[in-house]
Amino acid sequence: MSADTDTGEHERVAAPGADDLNRATGLGSLDLVTRVATAQPAAVGLVVDALTGPDAHGRDVTELLQLVARTATATIDDCDSAGVTVVQEGTPFTSAWTDERTLAVDRDQYDVDDGPCLHAVRTGSCVRVTVSEAAELWPDFTRAATADGVLAFLACPLVVDGTRFGALNLYSRSMDGFSDHDEALATLISRIASGLVAGQLRQHRSATLISQLEEAIASRAVIEQAKGAIAVVRQVSPDDAFGILRTVSQETNVKLREVAARTLREFGALLG
Repeated sequence: MSADTDTGEHERVAAPGADDLNRATGLGSLDLVTRVATAQPAAVGLVVDALTGPDAHGRDVTELLQLVARTATATIDDCDSAGVTVVQEGTPFTSAWTDERTLAVDRDQYDVDDGPCLHAVRTGSCVRVTVSEAAELWPDFTRAATADGVLAFLACPLVVDGTRFGALNLYSRSMDGFSDHDEALATLISRIASGLVAGQLRQHRSATLISQLEEAIASRAVIEQAKGAIAVVRQVSPDDAFGILRTVSQETNVKLREVAARTLREFGALLG
């Protein structure tokens, strides 16, 4: 169990309000990395190796989030369970988890529509509370979480391209809760994870766009060939030939490319 370090920048209070939940990470990325690397160099090395090394390459978003959850559990001493909540169209769900306890506590939050991970998503700030502090903020959720054996909570938002994508959720069975160093390391993990997810989503969008462009080019080639064939066989202009294809497409409710491909097959059969 690591001890909290008094930096003089954040005061720990017994009963936090909404503005008191982000205690250790009001830092820029460079300052954050410097602080964590100085305090926990081995843990930072493991995080960087896990999330930027070969194991992180070629994974889809769900696999990346599972890797993030495992990495958090492996590198943060006070973390017994971890998961990632993703919010789509206002609905939260658990996309990655390390054990059944994670799923149970996440469901406890979703059921009452409140708790540390949802607060982190909605505010864009880290949430770090012990069970006694959580009981004052979210009594219904805390009763259920305590029954599942969780006594401390740490949630860090995942912000992807300016959008609050979800949160990294850490749970502890320790009454002492998480430390400043735990929160700083979790924030570092969540920031790297946000970048990984953003990269994957951009890659997916790029791949989809390339596929659409390739399909459009292929379609155009088939249509041009069909136009040429119709123009030769019917002795009409290319524009008139295209008009014939378009009319057939509209009347039969078949895509223009499919009409063109069928036309080429029919002409090929006639010539054959």
